[in-house]
Parts: sequence; structure tokens; C-alpha cells
Amino acid sequence: MHSAFSLDADLPVEILIERCLAHQVSTLAITDHNSVHSVNVAKKYTQNKGMTILSGIEIDCSFQGDNYHLLGYGFTGDLSDFYDLEKQITKLQADVVPIKLQKLKDLGFWLDVDHLHLLSKGNIPQEEQMAELILDDERNISHPLLSVYRGDGARADMPLINFYWDFFGAGKLCHTPMAYPALADMVSLIKENKGIPVIAHIGANVKTDHLNVLNEMKAVGVMGVEVFSSYHNAELANQLYNYAVENNLFVTCGSDFHGENKPKIEVGSCNYNPEAEKSIKQFLESAVA
Repeated sequence: MHSAFSLDADLPVEILIERCLAHQVSTLAITDHNSVHSVNVAKKYTQNKGMTILSGIEIDCSFQGDNYHLLGYGFTGDLSDFYDLEKQITKLQADVVPIKLQKLKDLGFWLDVDHLHLLSKGNIPQEEQMAELILDDERNISHPLLSVYRGDGARADMPLINFYWDFFGAGKLCHTPMAYPALADMVSLIKENKGIPVIAHIGANVKTDHLNVLNEMKAVGVMGVEVFSSYHNAELANQLYNYAVENNLFVTCGSDFHGENKPKIEVGSCNYNPEAEKSIKQFLESAVA
């Protein structure tokens, strides 16, 4: 799950934790994008609240020419390696913003750039913020590419994140390649800080050959699979679970809660199979130790 330290999420850590308490979530990790700023805030705020907090991060990285998200859990230390990583990735992302805006303009979308920078509050503008302004701009009201995100349109259930996937996903019209750090290097970074590297929601990144990709990732040191996710149906989750157990990999679960950008996803909506609870607890014992 993500707090406001992730630029595409909106809830401060304290409000996010209160939401978890309201939904009977007692064990959690806030895995912000390339950021560990939530770790100490969460641990301090949950003192005497009867909650188990794992340190967490979700790192953008590259593997065999594609981008993936690598979760790091249970790391310890002064966090300086992760602060340095955030600075590195922030610069990468900032450098490509003008390219993304030009690609949107080339599609005929009107977007008030000054308003975008106000909306992003001095941070790197996010694709979901670009989508929000494009969809709200009356000059785009009749644009044929936007009808699916309005009213009862096919992509109107979560219009902002759907816009992101539809236009900025791999192979899409506005996709902008970035030289993210290599997966193997990020695995090493997490392990060097006594953490557990887990590949996140692989079903959201690749549509086929999941197990072949996982085999290659296991070879470079990935130690776990986010089996149960809001992006995985029961069939895929069962396939990933069996793979993880057979290959002695940790089994984890996550909602990928963001707030307004993903309104259909609630905290705790991991869809995990109760039969897998033993495996998830085995991971927790290692991550909390």
C-alpha cells in the first residue's frame, strides 16, 4: 500500500494507518514508490496500537528490457542507501516529464502545464495528474480517445489509473522508456540492508509466461513473490502460489492501495487464500525478525 510519500497516492501515513485500523488490518508495510520516508513515521505512530509494521519500499527497476516493481521488506539500518536511490530515480523521472507532455500534445490533448505544476505541488508531475487535467479540460470534451473514461465508458471505473496504463504502459502511445536500475542491483541493495526482495504484482507487468520470468528473477536473487494481489485472479494466484512453495520462495500479499487514483482498491484487499495463511506467516516471521 502507498502513502502520500508516493507521488501518485494521497493519504498521509497517519490517516492511512487509521484506515487500516478501521478495516481490521493489523499487520502492514507501507511500500512507497522508491521512498522509505514512511518507515519511521509509521513505526512511531503505531506505538501502543497493537499493530505489526514492516519496513517497506517498492522500487522501479528494469529486467530483460522491461520495467518491474521490486518490493523490499524488513530492511534495517540508517536507510541512507534508499535515500540515495530515491534521489537517483527522482532525477530520471524528472528528466522525461517534457517528453511525456509532448507525446500527449501530439495526440491532440489540451493540458494546462502551469496548472499541472500547481497540482503536483513542486513534485514530479504524475501521469494520473496529467490524466485528471486532460479529462477536466473542456477543450478535450469531444476528443474521441477520451470517451471511454467518461460516464459509463469501459474505462470509467478508475479513469486516472486506466489512462496511465492505456497511454503510458509498455508499448502504448505515450510510453517513455527510462533507464531504471537493474533488478539484480536492487535485489542486492535490499539484501545488503538485511531485507527481503519480493517481486510485486507480476500479473500487472506481464500477461504470459509468468513462471519463466520468475525463474529468471529467482536466478538473480529474488526471494519472494507477491502471490495475492488486487491484480491477480484466483487462477493466476494459485499458479504463483504453487510455484513459490515448490521453489522455496516467500509468499506475500498486497492490495496496492493508492487512494483516489485507484478507488476500487481498498486497504487489506489482498484476496489471499486462507489456505495460504501459513506461508504468509512464515514470510512475516522472517521479515519482522
